[in-house]
Parts: sequence; C-alpha cells; structure tokens
Amino acid sequence: MEAISQALVTGYFLGTGPGSTPAEAQEHLGTAVRQQHGSMPHRLLRLDFGLVEATFTGEPHWKCRWLSVHTHRLAEMPSLPAECAKRYGLEFSETVTWGQLSPEVRDSAELVDMSPFSMRYRLPAVKATVHLSGNPEGDELDRVIEKISIGV
Repeated sequence: MEAISQALVTGYFLGTGPGSTPAEAQEHLGTAVRQQHGSMPHRLLRLDFGLVEATFTGEPHWKCRWLSVHTHRLAEMPSLPAECAKRYGLEFSETVTWGQLSPEVRDSAELVDMSPFSMRYRLPAVKATVHLSGNPEGDELDRVIEKISIGV
C-alpha cells in the first residue's frame, strides 16, 4: 500500500498532515466532511473525511495537529473502498496488513507495545503510530492495520 507507506515516511497522507489548514485538508481530501468542535478549554476542530480524520488546534488560525487514517473503516463501511477509489484514485481491500507496507517502513518502525491481540509500532521520524490487530500466533505480516496516527 504505497500511499500509506509514503505517509509513514513523509508524515502526510494525500497532501495533508500536521501544519495543514482546514482549507488545505479539504482541497486534498474532499469537501464531503463532517465537522466536530471540541469544547473549552481544549478547543479542537475535527474534520472527518471517512477514511481520514484531521484534528486542528489554534482557533481562529486552525492548523492540523494530528491526522488519523482509520483503515478499520474499510471493513466496517462497505462503500468506503469504492469512495476511496473514486475520490483519491486509491484501491483498497477491506483490510490493510502490516506486510503490505514497504519493507523500509517496517524496518524503521519500533515496537512499543504488544498484547495478545494487538501491537503498536512507532515511527519517530514522523511522530506516527501504527495500531495492529490480529492473532498473536499468526504471521506478523498478516496482522491488520486498524489505524495510523500521525503527529501524536
């Protein structure tokens, strides 16, 4: 999955990442978005694009603080893979696995947490965390990526 591997190298998914404005996020990710505002004192603006959520701080000059790619939604929302193909030109299956990332990304990741049913890897260069699920007795490359967080 080249787009996700690239995001874990650059810190940007489809041109959006920490430091982007809401207008830049909508330019790259689309205008079909749900907005959610946090409450004081931690005022946040979250834009949900379906596969991607971007969280902004610094009202009134909002800047993206972190970005989450919710790959688990590909299986949960049957229309999402087709929407991603149409909107971004990206082909996704219902799941994205650790083994689909480039070997360079996997080799640069640091294992930070492991439990019987999940693993977390950190890519410090871009402040990214990859959340995996799956059978602990299975092949690590077959573990499913549930979410990628960039900027936190």
